Amino acid sequence: MNAYEVLNVPPTATRDEIRSRYRALARRWHPDRFMEGPERDWANEKMAEINAAYSACLQDSRRGASDESDQTQLARIEELISVGQYPAARRMLMSIATRCAEWNYLFGAVLMKTCDVQKALIYLSVAAHQQPDNAKYARALKEAQSAQQSAKRGFSALLRRR
Repeated sequence: MNAYEVLNVPPTATRDEIRSRYRALARRWHPDRFMEGPERDWANEKMAEINAAYSACLQDSRRGASDESDQTQLARIEELISVGQYPAARRMLMSIATRCAEWNYLFGAVLMKTCDVQKALIYLSVAAHQQPDNAKYARALKEAQSAQQSAKRGFSALLRRR
């Protein structure tokens, strides 16, 4: 079975085009539209084939097109962080399904910029673990660890004053 032929979309179809075509076919071939009997049984089989094709096309589109679009989005997110647009950067990050090392690094960077050092440490350590040879990730993790130690020392000093 060629999933793209079942849905009658080209292999270069976007997720929206795949979803739109799937919905049109589902409306047409849904078994509830047919009376009991052989027609409904045939519609059940057709719908199962359409569902399988839809899943296959979505998985395939994630592998190919999303890699490029994710990389483009990650670059835009880095720009947003550099100009101080942290809420927008965080929203964009949350819309990306792939949690690669760069995603974890950028999410950790947003958390650092918004003073959430504890959570930032988690994401930055994941990024450093995913790509141990990446100096940028290691440096960011070290800075977050230093910030955490500074905060602990500051808190301890505050407690001693009381």
